[in-house]
Amino acid sequence: MSTRMNAGFTGCLFLAVALAVGAQRRPAGQAPARGAAPPKPDNAQSLAHLEAARKLAGAELTAPFNFFCVPANLRANSATAPELEPVKVFDNLFAAGNSETVVYAIATSDGIILIDGGYGDRVETVLIPGLQALGLDPAKVRYVLVTHGHGDHFGGAAYFQERYSARVGMSAADWDVVRPANPPAQTNPSAVRPPRRDLVLEEGKPITLGGVSVTPVLIPGHTPGSMAFIFPVRDGTTVHVAGLFGGAMLTLERVMTPGLRQYVGTIDHYAETARRMNVDVEIQNHPIFDDMSSRLARLKARRSGEAHPFVIGAGVYARFWNVVSECIQAEIARRGDG
Repeated sequence: MSTRMNAGFTGCLFLAVALAVGAQRRPAGQAPARGAAPPKPDNAQSLAHLEAARKLAGAELTAPFNFFCVPANLRANSATAPELEPVKVFDNLFAAGNSETVVYAIATSDGIILIDGGYGDRVETVLIPGLQALGLDPAKVRYVLVTHGHGDHFGGAAYFQERYSARVGMSAADWDVVRPANPPAQTNPSAVRPPRRDLVLEEGKPITLGGVSVTPVLIPGHTPGSMAFIFPVRDGTTVHVAGLFGGAMLTLERVMTPGLRQYVGTIDHYAETARRMNVDVEIQNHPIFDDMSSRLARLKARRSGEAHPFVIGAGVYARFWNVVSECIQAEIARRGDG
């Protein structure tokens, strides 16, 4: 099992802010910064973490193992990836947008909750048509809950805020990244326009609409105030609990070791919260390490009575994040810098 590291959420805040701002300015999918060090060779400690991850992964969780435990496979999401074919994932959960930067729509009796707003320049050409193809009226979007303060996630939020008076929610720390108190002079005319500061999301305080509650969980690391969201999904008469970890680190070589240690603590915190809330459905806003394409294919071919491919069970869900944690601890051990 993964080593518990009480990293704390306040440590390394300056580092996390610097990383978040840098990532916001870097186009999605860009290669690591020039001069990034290649992965260091494995040693006894890193190999022990890799073996622990391998055992946890078994035959079910090879996707996160292969992505995070094999340094050559780590990569950023790509802005040039194909658009996602709009799809109903559960009876009340829909997905649209880019295939590597997904926007989810939770349908309720009182309107729609969006998780993320996607790319700002693709709202009218990709996201809105995608929602409409799913039978969802964009005018009924009541909330846009943003996982973290990078432009490919908050970019479309201003559109829904201004056009349909939707509330936009983000953690306080990431509102400070997106809407700083003393913003620098704008030198990039193509920069993503953020929404106006609105709803501040807090850990454990649900956003409820039409009887559906979405519970935020703080997961700092990728940005100072990255958030996960936990909420119910329906499959016929059965209710499951979905967990969306909205701030996955995809390019570990860009992160200094203290930041990785903080992130291990973040994963521990999220995994414990997910265990308490009995999360049994795994989804991602950057679905490049969870085999989403294969699961969508199985969902499309699913017959009555067959298991839902996105329902993996609470035990497997816990192992999923322990695999990721062990892989990151292996990277820390490779560096050997404390």
